[in-house]
Amino acid sequence: MESMALLEIDGDELRNELAAIGRFILVGILNTAIGYAIILTGLAAGLGDYSANLAGFVLGFPIAYTLQRRWTFRTSSKATILEAALYALCFLAAYGINLAVIAIGRRLGYEENAIVQLAAICFYSGSFYVLTRLIVFRGKAPASQSRRN
Repeated sequence: MESMALLEIDGDELRNELAAIGRFILVGILNTAIGYAIILTGLAAGLGDYSANLAGFVLGFPIAYTLQRRWTFRTSSKATILEAALYALCFLAAYGINLAVIAIGRRLGYEENAIVQLAAICFYSGSFYVLTRLIVFRGKAPASQSRRN
């Protein structure tokens, strides 16, 4: 029955987590718009799928880290090298999932396709939330620390 205790969550915890997910989505929409614009610009400039995709994610990375840390998870402690390294590792894992989606799309004959790029971003975003929440910001109380939006 100990495993059942892990699934128990009270109403406040659930509301806090749902609020964090909502903030993550809003930050993700902003960051996705920026990254997607960079990707499309790269494709138009002839960079190709992988280079354009990498440019979008690399340029969006510092924006995402800052917004996710301060607003989504409302972390007030000083950033550490370990936290940034864990965030980067989560990014790399999620980015690997993103690249797998692109590779599958290309294998199916959809090279340099904007829809495949968008699907890849969606898979990246979902996996990135789960990873950062469980690994990087696991000890942080996402919504209970502050009510500011």
